Amino acid sequence: MKKYLKKATANPVLTAALLIVAAVLCITLFGTALAPHDPLHTDMNLRLAPPSWTYPLGNDTLGRCLLSRILAGAHISVGLSLAVVAVSCLVGLSVGLSSGYCGGIADEGLMRLTDIFFSFPEVIAAMTVAGLMGPGTVNMILALSSVSWMRYARLVRGITLSVKERDYVAAARISGVSGIRIVLRHILPACLPSVIVLATIGLAKAILAVSALGFLGFGAQPPTPEWGTLLMEGKDFILSAPHLSLYPGIAIMLTALAFNLTGDGLRDRVKG
Repeated sequence: MKKYLKKATANPVLTAALLIVAAVLCITLFGTALAPHDPLHTDMNLRLAPPSWTYPLGNDTLGRCLLSRILAGAHISVGLSLAVVAVSCLVGLSVGLSSGYCGGIADEGLMRLTDIFFSFPEVIAAMTVAGLMGPGTVNMILALSSVSWMRYARLVRGITLSVKERDYVAAARISGVSGIRIVLRHILPACLPSVIVLATIGLAKAILAVSALGFLGFGAQPPTPEWGTLLMEGKDFILSAPHLSLYPGIAIMLTALAFNLTGDGLRDRVKG
């Protein structure tokens, strides 16, 4: 870890990405407490007000503090993205480990199922699933997870096929160690570094997907201050009050870019 941090600080872009990631995670945990105003409080006298000292990012269509809504929205947007990645990892790990270790018909069947899911564009498929299930945060998590687990399954299967042929795994199998114990003790630890790298990069994609579905109305519903919902609320005022869309868009862009650059740094570290 110390060596990785030293390498990161030598790269200013990666250092900036790590700082943004750390800031975003802190805001995700404490954003509501950090908000200078109640993100749900309305004041029609401040409707579409531009940035000011009291309201640094201005006010929305109902006079709510935009900065407070962006800070509070991080808890939802990033939190939902973390949940999507967590569920996708669990499903992908289960499928990949089962497919790679069992082999045979199980491997063939699970990989054909993975190929079927891979054949659909992720966001379009997620929109279809979310449309069938209805709007809401839980349904959004399920919709995005159902079209995101395949990358983890493919990655874990490949690592499992390689590791299970190693001598120490063969020795464990000959000595009577159960398959589940071999998978948990020997194969799973070998998969985790690569899975963590993929999950970090996947967070960037998940944030964009969560925001896209929120913008289309499939995610958190108003007045919940989710970043995609904030973009949707500001789209009709892009000329008269551009700050309504500008600042949520910047939050989404910086967060996704920071996680993507951090994932690239971790990937280089794992390869190194």
